[in-house]
Amino acid sequence: MITSKFEFRSPKDVEEAVRLYREFQGEAVYLSGGTDLVPRMKLGLEKPKAVIDLKRIVPLTTVEDQGDWIRIGPLARIFDLKQNDLVGDYFPALEASLEATSCESLQMRGTIGGNLLQNSRCLFYNQSEFWRRSKGFCLKMGGESCNAVPGAKTCFANYCSDNAPALCTLSAEIELSGPDEVRRLNLEELYTNKADKPFDLQPGEILTAIFVPKKKSIGGYEKLRVRGAIDYPLLSAAFSFVDGTGKLAIGAVGPKPYVVEMKQPSHDAIGEAVEVVLKQVRPVGNTVLDPDYRKRMIPVLAGRLINKVMEGAK
Repeated sequence: MITSKFEFRSPKDVEEAVRLYREFQGEAVYLSGGTDLVPRMKLGLEKPKAVIDLKRIVPLTTVEDQGDWIRIGPLARIFDLKQNDLVGDYFPALEASLEATSCESLQMRGTIGGNLLQNSRCLFYNQSEFWRRSKGFCLKMGGESCNAVPGAKTCFANYCSDNAPALCTLSAEIELSGPDEVRRLNLEELYTNKADKPFDLQPGEILTAIFVPKKKSIGGYEKLRVRGAIDYPLLSAAFSFVDGTGKLAIGAVGPKPYVVEMKQPSHDAIGEAVEVVLKQVRPVGNTVLDPDYRKRMIPVLAGRLINKVMEGAK
């Protein structure tokens, strides 16, 4: 598959990148590692007039200890991050999610920012343009209804980031730089809860930093997938225990990670947290696994992960 024609730009700083975005009147995309964007362009899901490559912007690639926070540049490669001592010492849930992301060859290319901002996925959406035209465009492509749930006026695509659930359990914050302002918000505020447009991003905004509180934690990450590598999660669970409080995040079964706080990770507390998630998720037949099976696996994956983490701490 071949992409549509586009112009290529490689700015030296964030300000130049934003200016270029405005120059192309919003018909441009930002490129980090490209492991999500390039396949989307080949499928015709993105047809930008310009691709703005951010890799020359050095501050977006670094990891810094800022005292109370660890600042992670969004262009830090996943392979490098999983070997970073700060990540390993403080954030085991994030480290585990990095290890579980795709395979090593793609980890050497993919970035954590790209993993966070990857678009939601669906078997009826991530197909060639010929296939999609034959089927008829869905809501996410500007059609009138969902193809996974015929007649539905809601998009059911899944947000399949491996790293986002782990970062949510660590109370991460992000910095966004755009044409009009620089804003900092909790990672959970990034999500709209709408699968067709999953992120609350203003036109031209760039993810310029990820901030994680510098606090020792215990935690982990597990995912359900068909193959042992490469595959996107069909269900994921992340858990971190920090300062006497636990956080559970369930991903890949909706438009965002579902995050629940747990004061104590007891058997009853795990059950209550899972019930909160189960009331929110609505898996449908838009992956290679049965939706009922994916939903039934939520308490299994969550319970197994939390028990493993807490037993390891003992």
